[in-house]
Amino acid sequence: MGQISYNPENKSQKIKLYTLYWLGYILLFSMIQGLPEDDFIMAWRNEWYSVLPKILFVTIIVEFLMPNLLFKKKTAIFIGCYVLLILVFAFLQRLIDNYIILRYYMTFWKREPLLSAPVFLYNVSKLQFVVTTPIAFKLLYYLAEEKNKVQTILSEKLQAELSSLRNQFHPHFLFNVLNSLYSKILNKSDDSAEIVIKISDLLRFSIYDLNNKSISLQNEIDYLKNYISLQQLRFENQLQLSFSLYGNVENHFIEPFLILPFIENSYKHCLDENNQGWITIAINASDEWLVVKIENSLPEHYNTIGDNVRSGIGIANVKRRLELLYPAKHTLTIKNEMLSFFVSLKIKIKDVSN
Repeated sequence: MGQISYNPENKSQKIKLYTLYWLGYILLFSMIQGLPEDDFIMAWRNEWYSVLPKILFVTIIVEFLMPNLLFKKKTAIFIGCYVLLILVFAFLQRLIDNYIILRYYMTFWKREPLLSAPVFLYNVSKLQFVVTTPIAFKLLYYLAEEKNKVQTILSEKLQAELSSLRNQFHPHFLFNVLNSLYSKILNKSDDSAEIVIKISDLLRFSIYDLNNKSISLQNEIDYLKNYISLQQLRFENQLQLSFSLYGNVENHFIEPFLILPFIENSYKHCLDENNQGWITIAINASDEWLVVKIENSLPEHYNTIGDNVRSGIGIANVKRRLELLYPAKHTLTIKNEMLSFFVSLKIKIKDVSN
């Protein structure tokens, strides 16, 4: 998608566009009303007197009501406010016409009653005309921005999937898991079949489930458990793990690959020079919120050599995805202490009925 030249958050650009728009509007209606009477100057002056209510009307509709009501799916309230405002400003326009323009500058023109239907409707139509272009422009930009946001989410999700696949099925990771599996088979361990099933589940999840916009929280937890189990095979007694699950994970849905990057990160950075370390994972699912807390050890020299686990690509990616997928519906806290790294993630989860 091409770059959009208009940025509604750029105040100076917005002021310039509005200035050009209103100058164009005044010029247009001055010509429409001035040419038949062959008095362009009078029409130009009258439009300047009556333009302020129109500017205020358009600003309220485009800059306040559309972002706060229409774009937040409060369409009925928006329409009600719109109708009320256009009637109020049409009446205000009638006051200006009768008590300023006709009284001091067009005394030869007969003054109609304030609520005269033909004149009042003319002012309503004029307000509707003047607000149509800004509304259309704002709406088109909003739709383009939403489309761009969807594309960004898809792109971010794809990058997260690829990054996670590279980490999960990195040859070194698979090599260690398969070696452990080989050892179990030689010893005729009952764990061999379970290891094969866990690897199969990881592959199935990565190939099929990630194509879905969201997955069940139960499937996500099962996937994390499989991943953790296989990682523990690699480290065996070197790594102390505490994994706790609280609440009910059924009937809830979540975007995939939001928790895993933090767990991957903990395994990547927890071991010291003696290949010893610890990880604590606690997941709590309530009716509306999912709370994930992950903490892992850090080598003593880790922060002194300039490394910072919070700056990894995986974490930066999931931060961005959270901002896009759960705006105002998540809380992420990251603490990089001297000897530990802590992550707390709180997400408003979707119910199966939504």
